[in-house]
Amino acid sequence: MSQVTNELISIVEPCVSESLTPNPSSAVFQLATSDELSSLDASRLPRHNACLQDLFLDSDCGLWEWHPDSGAQRAQGEIWLLFAETAELALAYLWTGDELRSVHSDERDRIITVRRRLTNKGGHFDTTFRAYDSLGQLRWLRLRGRAINLEDDSGFVVIGSCADFTETLAQRYLSNLPGERPLQTLSGVGDGLWEWDLRADEMVLDDACWGILGYEVSPIRSIGISAAEQWKARILAEDFPRVEQSMRDHVREGLPLDVEFRIWRSDSSVVWVRCRGKAQLNSRGQPVRVLGVLQDVSRSRERLSQMERELELQREENAHRADLLFSLSHELRTPLNAILGYSQIVELDQSLNADQRQRLSEIRRAGQHLLHLVGDVLELARIDSRRLGPSMELIRPADLVAECKRLLEPLAETRRVSLMFEPLGWESAYICADPVRYKQVVLNLAGNAVKYNRENGRVIINFTPQADGWLRLNILDTGKGIAVERRKEVFEPFNRLGEEKGHIEGTGVGLAIAKRLAEAMGGRIDFDSQEGQGSVFWVEFPMVDAAESFLSFASSVDAPSTLPDCILLLVDNRPESVARVEKLLQGAPQVQLSVAADVVEAIFMARTQAPDVVLFHNTLPGMSVGDLVSILKQDQVTQKTCLVVMGGEASSGVTTALPDNFDRPQLARVLMECLTGKR
Repeated sequence: MSQVTNELISIVEPCVSESLTPNPSSAVFQLATSDELSSLDASRLPRHNACLQDLFLDSDCGLWEWHPDSGAQRAQGEIWLLFAETAELALAYLWTGDELRSVHSDERDRIITVRRRLTNKGGHFDTTFRAYDSLGQLRWLRLRGRAINLEDDSGFVVIGSCADFTETLAQRYLSNLPGERPLQTLSGVGDGLWEWDLRADEMVLDDACWGILGYEVSPIRSIGISAAEQWKARILAEDFPRVEQSMRDHVREGLPLDVEFRIWRSDSSVVWVRCRGKAQLNSRGQPVRVLGVLQDVSRSRERLSQMERELELQREENAHRADLLFSLSHELRTPLNAILGYSQIVELDQSLNADQRQRLSEIRRAGQHLLHLVGDVLELARIDSRRLGPSMELIRPADLVAECKRLLEPLAETRRVSLMFEPLGWESAYICADPVRYKQVVLNLAGNAVKYNRENGRVIINFTPQADGWLRLNILDTGKGIAVERRKEVFEPFNRLGEEKGHIEGTGVGLAIAKRLAEAMGGRIDFDSQEGQGSVFWVEFPMVDAAESFLSFASSVDAPSTLPDCILLLVDNRPESVARVEKLLQGAPQVQLSVAADVVEAIFMARTQAPDVVLFHNTLPGMSVGDLVSILKQDQVTQKTCLVVMGGEASSGVTTALPDNFDRPQLARVLMECLTGKR
């Protein structure tokens, strides 16, 4: 037996054949065809020949040879036809070619390194790697080879074997995959995992993804098209351009990949899915693949559609109700004005006695009260039906509040209430609001503070800036306050909180109108109250061109507001929460903020970016806080990372906690504690 055959035996042992005949001038060995092997009498073949016959007829194994100097190559075995139309083309895709287009993107650099070492130094190799077959299915291959010097010293040739080890290695790979526990969790709740190899333009879908498409198992063998082609064919035509653009923007521009679209299931039904993903980069910063999650959101879409239909129905009902109120208001105003007018004319009669004049005065006062009530109802209906369009402009609120104070001074004198306005240096501050509606809000709030105050009480109006750049108008009174159990009733229309039987007149809609007007102009309104001591109602709007120094007034003197240098990873899928944290970090370039929308992405970013602090909410989607802490603490890269929970209490493994509505000084304090502890 020749040297080449001995080398071949060491590679494919025990399945070798003495029929492999060395031929230095053209090929190292001649491969017998399947027909030739089938016609041989196995009883007359040596043991190695019988084994090699079985090897050739087995679709899970094949042989190959390659001349590095000339580039000539040959391959034999059915396994190659899984990857290309011909065995030689498949060998190029898996080993000898420049692009290695069938090899998984994670494995290509390693295969190229093995090939380069073999061609430079000779020797042998035995490696296992992942590759995509022609239908896009991911397979595990074991490739072995040995460099053999030719007899005329003209170079060497590499001979080897290739075997399919998918069934053996696939499950072992998944069981050893870092972060497999969150992947199993996602699979358990019905979310599918997918991978898109950008170089090979192939996709791998797990069973959950195929389940969303309506298949119990992967159908690519039976339907004869790859997973990527099947994926594209299932997207509705009107949604496909939007999905394609989202994918392209994510890979090329780095924009977030989060898109919802419709797909056809195998039973011809249509479902809504949400597709999210994150590109992974190579050492040169180039995207090589995208890992993502596929979620069936049909039920949430149906609920959203139902809510939109109900909202539209409510809007129509509100519009009809508003039309009715407008009509009734106009119809009531005409006779009321007539009653008031005639009562005033009758009061001019000098022949009336005191009793008659008193009765006429009661008629006029009741009519005016009813007219005010009709006006308030009309105003409330106009706001609720969105027929009120505020005329927004830059205003100085201090000037308008001063006018409101002058208008309320006669009422304050009548009630024996001290009314004071203290701008506290904010006379020149500007906000954007409707001046008429802003005055209406102030008059409603301050008027209530005067009316429902105690005798010889006080009403103090002043301005205070807030940390987020808003200017707050406070209206403090020394009335009897509001009970805690009745706080939620304060802004309800026609609810006077038990004052209906009192001697103070009112309609009960003033605060409701003030709240709706403030919110219609983009402001905020609320109150604090202590029963038996008084209340503070406040309304606030963003300041225009607020100076940075102004914002420091609202910060606590003892609380740190300077943020330290650090890398902060925020795990949150709520856009409003992410925007709030980004706003708190404005003007602090020393804090590098990264955002992960789900747990899988968070674990990946924590392992690749090594953040100083991971900030996450106590209600993580798809995983408990304990599981996330356990995964990060078991990893050497992230075991020293500070973990901070929002909206909960610090538990085992969690460094500290923050309230849901934390401010910048609180965040600065926590970051300083974390960094001090790490050092």
